[in-house]
Amino acid sequence: MNRIFRSIALLLALEIAGMSGCTTSTKEELELTTYDPMDDHQKIAAYYRLEAARFRQTAEELSMRVLLYEELFGPTSDWVTGARLLGQSYSHQAKQHEQKAHEHLQLLEEQGGGSHAQSNRQ
Repeated sequence: MNRIFRSIALLLALEIAGMSGCTTSTKEELELTTYDPMDDHQKIAAYYRLEAARFRQTAEELSMRVLLYEELFGPTSDWVTGARLLGQSYSHQAKQHEQKAHEHLQLLEEQGGGSHAQSNRQ
């Protein structure tokens, strides 16, 4: 009985942490008056990196849920399988977003903004 209450408390803590992560978002206004394409690639790359970090965080939270669901429902449960597949999907999306960010930084360097990209990353 104590084990069940402990598991439920852990599940609730994970849910609260996940919900607070969704509500604390900082939006940065895009500068629409600039005509410098290097700024565009820099901002797009920053966006993709931020999204990749969010996807990785969600994947990590889901891997913690997998462990909890295994303990609650058993390793062959649909809850475990679903959480595992969802975590893999978020992990895959994070990798894709990192790749997109890398592509935009490469475009930035090809356009002659390599030093511009380096100074903004620091």
